[in-house]
Amino acid sequence: MNGKNRGERQYASEAMAKRRSDILETARLLLTEQEGQFTMRELAAKSGVALATLYNIFGNQKELIGQAVIEVLRGSLTSWTVSEDVSLPEQVERRLESVVNEIFRRPAYARKMAELYFLPDPEGVVADLLHSVSLEDVSQAIVRLAERNVLAEDSDPNLIAREMVVIQYAVIARWSAGKFPDEQLLIRLKHVTLGHLAGSLVPELAKDCRKRMSELRASLGDLD
Repeated sequence: MNGKNRGERQYASEAMAKRRSDILETARLLLTEQEGQFTMRELAAKSGVALATLYNIFGNQKELIGQAVIEVLRGSLTSWTVSEDVSLPEQVERRLESVVNEIFRRPAYARKMAELYFLPDPEGVVADLLHSVSLEDVSQAIVRLAERNVLAEDSDPNLIAREMVVIQYAVIARWSAGKFPDEQLLIRLKHVTLGHLAGSLVPELAKDCRKRMSELRASLGDLD
C-alpha cells in the first residue's frame, strides 16, 4: 500500500483527524476481540458514526483494516539503521527492542495479529499487510548490507529479508500462545534473528553475531 490512499489523506480540522484516529482504534479493538473479523456496520455502531462516513473516509473495509494495521507498525517502530559506527548485532537489537516495546504496549492486539499472520485465509488481507509492512524496513536494511559487501557471496537479500520476517512472527506467535513468558520474548527474538542473519554474512560479522547469540543463550538460561 504505497503512497497516500483515501485513509491516509490530510484533514482540514483536528476534529476530523481525531474522528479518523478513533475509528482506527476501534477497528483494532474489533480485530482483537472478534477473531479478526467485523463488518463495517458493526464498526460504525461501535464508533458512533454513520456507515456512509466510514466509506467516505476509507473507501472499503480492506483499506480500513490496512490503515488500522499499518499505522501501528509504521508509526511506532524504530527503523533498522545500517551504520558503520554501530555493530551489526546492536543495530538488529535496537530494531527488535522497538518491536517488543510496541507489542507490550498493545499485548492483546499483538497476540491477535500474530495469530492472524499464520491463520489460513483465502484473502489474507491482514496477514499480507503485516508481512508487507514488516518487510519494507527489513528489506531496505538487508539491501544496504549487500551494498556494503558484508553479505556472503551466494546470499539472496530478498530471501534473507522474507525469511527473517516469517521467523520473527513465528517467535511472536509462540509467545502469544503462552509457550514462554513475557520476559523471554525480546531475548528469543534477538537470538533467532541474529542466528538467521549470521548464516548470510561474511565470516567476521557472522562471528560477531554468534558471539552475541551465546550471550543471549546464557541470559535465557538465567530466566528459566
